[in-house]
Amino acid sequence: MHSFAHLRAAVMGSTSAQAVSIRAVSLRSVAIALFALGAAPVPAMAADLGGNCCADLEERIAELEATTARKGNRKVSLTVAGQVNKAILFWDDGAESNAYVVGNKNDQTNISFTGDAKVAPGWAVGYDLTLRVRDTLSDDVNQDDDNGSGDPFQLWQSHIWVESENLGKVSLGRASRVSDTAPENDMSEAGVAGYAGVQDIGGAFAFRRADGVLLGLGWGDVYNHINGDTANLIRYDTPEIAGFIASASWGEDDIWDVGLRYEGEGGGFKLAASVAYTEITDTDGEFADVDQSTVIGSVAVLHEPSGLNALISAGSRQFDDSTIDADGALRTPEDARFIYGKIGWIAKLNALGPTAFYGEYGWFKDFVSVQDDAGLAADLSVGGAATRISGSTAEVWGAGVVQHIEAAEMQIYLGYRNHSADFDLVNGGGAAVAGQGIEDFHTVIAGSKIAF
Repeated sequence: MHSFAHLRAAVMGSTSAQAVSIRAVSLRSVAIALFALGAAPVPAMAADLGGNCCADLEERIAELEATTARKGNRKVSLTVAGQVNKAILFWDDGAESNAYVVGNKNDQTNISFTGDAKVAPGWAVGYDLTLRVRDTLSDDVNQDDDNGSGDPFQLWQSHIWVESENLGKVSLGRASRVSDTAPENDMSEAGVAGYAGVQDIGGAFAFRRADGVLLGLGWGDVYNHINGDTANLIRYDTPEIAGFIASASWGEDDIWDVGLRYEGEGGGFKLAASVAYTEITDTDGEFADVDQSTVIGSVAVLHEPSGLNALISAGSRQFDDSTIDADGALRTPEDARFIYGKIGWIAKLNALGPTAFYGEYGWFKDFVSVQDDAGLAADLSVGGAATRISGSTAEVWGAGVVQHIEAAEMQIYLGYRNHSADFDLVNGGGAAVAGQGIEDFHTVIAGSKIAF
């Protein structure tokens, strides 16, 4: 909007105190006002410019008005922000290797419109509208599909809120559940390359058996950091008290969460921690297929003088209902559990910005223990003897580096991961069956994120 302010200043000269809005008066009125204020035109210039200067100025004003983003009103603020995050994903499943240009799901491309207004001392209202771009995401491509699928956009946030400094904040609409980000505390400054959500890089790629056969099971089926994400809900957050904020949310039909967050610092250390509990009975497939309850949390610490940092994230999901297993029997899935750890160092090696190094390890247990494809169990076993999968174990380890370019709000990153998995298989009599060998899966993500 300051383009119009500069234009007014150029037209009105030193008489800005008497300026009138360009929108409120015509260019003819501006010219009359200039003469009334004693602005003496130079005859030669007037002769040279004639009436064309006015027509040109009006044209330029019209062009600025047509191309300038502006708010619908002057009472509620508007902030437009977002980021673009693109990468090359290199992968090797033991028999085939390739590279795709992808959108990095770790911190995907998005655009947000947010704003607020003060309605009384200590009270504010606001809104958040965020769209995520599903641009060939790194968790959506696989050996047979380098484009991914689904809609090009995802509505991530669309809610209004009311906040009191003394009473807390209430949000209504599509917003983050309390469990959203609970397992994601991370002070490594390297989350764009690798974080607890290991399924976000290569999760749709299928398992490759040692003999080269692709299976109907993806890596994202055997690990997940069971984050809460967003839903249509009402949420309440208390005011911050000594670094703590307690929260509760309810929505859909039905999902409810409660949780506690903490942030603090002292003695050169910064600490962030959170824990959340979730109950889900909304089993239409969008959020769950079986009634379940989940406990997740994480804690991250940073020693600011040295740049050394560490985090641990963990969670457990208990299933409260049964479902038909691959052999036709009614069974309750095993509790799914995970633990993820990361250590890092934020160094000051150049004038561009911090350089963040990290190493990571994740362990995921029984994310596949009941499934409806008997053929898959047979494909995983020696001689096709298995009738069902009774459990699974997956491990991920990796390392990487992120270079921050502070002058451009930019990050350039490189991350490597090794993925391995094993399955517990049984036959119709419940006896253990030997499994076929599964090839390790390797990924390298290299790209850049720029924020605006």
